[in-house]
Amino acid sequence: MNNLILCEGETDAILLSYYLQRTCGWSFVKKSPPGVNIKADRVHGESANWYQRDGDYLLICAVGSKNRFQCFFDEKIAPPLKSSSEVVFSKIALIIDHDDETEVEILQRIQRELPLIAQNARHNAWVTHDYENGYHETQQLDFLLLIIPKDREGALETLLLSAISEDPYDKNIVDRSKVFVDGIAPEADRYIGKRRLISKAYLGVTWAIQSPQKVFQFIDDQLRDTPWEESKILRETFEKILEI
Repeated sequence: MNNLILCEGETDAILLSYYLQRTCGWSFVKKSPPGVNIKADRVHGESANWYQRDGDYLLICAVGSKNRFQCFFDEKIAPPLKSSSEVVFSKIALIIDHDDETEVEILQRIQRELPLIAQNARHNAWVTHDYENGYHETQQLDFLLLIIPKDREGALETLLLSAISEDPYDKNIVDRSKVFVDGIAPEADRYIGKRRLISKAYLGVTWAIQSPQKVFQFIDDQLRDTPWEESKILRETFEKILEI
């Protein structure tokens, strides 16, 4: 059985791969299963990596940005779904940042942009979808739309800061990092002039204080060095993803 997770960017994909390897036993593999060959375009910030658990496969794809889900799906995912007489993916999950949109706005957009698999989508629930392949045969898959954070505006950085703040000692660092960033933001609008960039700065300053010796490491190293699998908040957020 093949499964697929679509997320926005590389950071999301790294965190998800790390988390699912630690909590569910998935292991990275270099080769894709027979008959499924999906290539990422690094120019557009895409990535595509396969993981295996027993006889099952999981593909985690970063599509490049919040506005590229439709483009990535139409170019990379829809063609094999339509051209194969077999079920290419049994489960597909799409993880998208809440940002400043409402849950209804995001839900309607995904339903509109990905009608082949998401026409009846609901937030944080697996929904069975029927679709027609190129042979006019009806196929079936389960689709999950997960908006993060689940209960408020924000993005992946918001979720990670909440997870870090589960420790009272680290919560103080997070709170003081936010105060610092908020104070300097008006003088640094060239770099953090947008609300989402400020959220990224919160996380960046927090990490710089927690691990100053690693401040020049790539972000995937910082993500992998944190025991996210111990976080209650992440387990509650990714509860449905763990069913994949």
